[in-house]
Amino acid sequence: MSRQKLGQHFLRSSPVLARIVDSLRAQPGDTILEIGPGKGALTGPLLAAGFRVEAVELDPAMVAHLEAQWPVDSAALHVHCIDVLKADLTRWGPVTVAGNLPYYITSPILRRLYSMGTFLRTAVLLMQLEVAERLVAKPGTRDYGFLSVLTQAHALPELLFRVPPGAFHVPPKVQSAVVRITPRNQAVDEAFIAFLGWCFSQKRKTLRNNLRAYFPPHLVDALPQAGLRAEQLELEELHSVWLKLKGQPDPHSSQPVTNPPDSRHTE
Repeated sequence: MSRQKLGQHFLRSSPVLARIVDSLRAQPGDTILEIGPGKGALTGPLLAAGFRVEAVELDPAMVAHLEAQWPVDSAALHVHCIDVLKADLTRWGPVTVAGNLPYYITSPILRRLYSMGTFLRTAVLLMQLEVAERLVAKPGTRDYGFLSVLTQAHALPELLFRVPPGAFHVPPKVQSAVVRITPRNQAVDEAFIAFLGWCFSQKRKTLRNNLRAYFPPHLVDALPQAGLRAEQLELEELHSVWLKLKGQPDPHSSQPVTNPPDSRHTE
């Protein structure tokens, strides 16, 4: 399978690569989990900075390229030919994550990272600008949605800088950006995440319309925010609504959604 089919474009800008390494806030000797190293454009600067790199790469051809470029018995670099969406990302202990994320699976990868809990120290990721803007979006803006509140419930996201198409070999047709994600290091109730999915299930509808299928209608109608849309509310306000409704399921409700909205950057 070609790298383009895998959704990858090779970053080649030395200044951008250096800024990514500087943004990690890691110390020499720390373990960096690199997602999608490709030909090793970022791997080299990571190793030069004194980091121990665990590289997760799906493409066997790229794995062979990396192992030919650096000694396979190197104590500083280990290349794993595995799918990041299926791998146990906690197997290397607490790590700092870096990578150029394939555009078509950015959101699923983010969800895997959020599930790492305290094993994720921080993450500096190159992604499509559209997705980056969603991660940091504020209520009432066009970009604010489920992916925004999912991210902000788990972490503090920062859009660090934009990266133009010309910084890549085979320039993408979209703008890119580098984001730093700093975990809040506090447990997030998965039931609350499901609740957020229900709130944004039909973004233009009010909480009253979106939540009546999951909670007793009279309780939903009594909410001061019932006539508002989820996109108008801060994460803290949504959490307050959740606490009021928590433990009050309607016995005649629909089954919980299994794929919350806005879980893919194309939505």
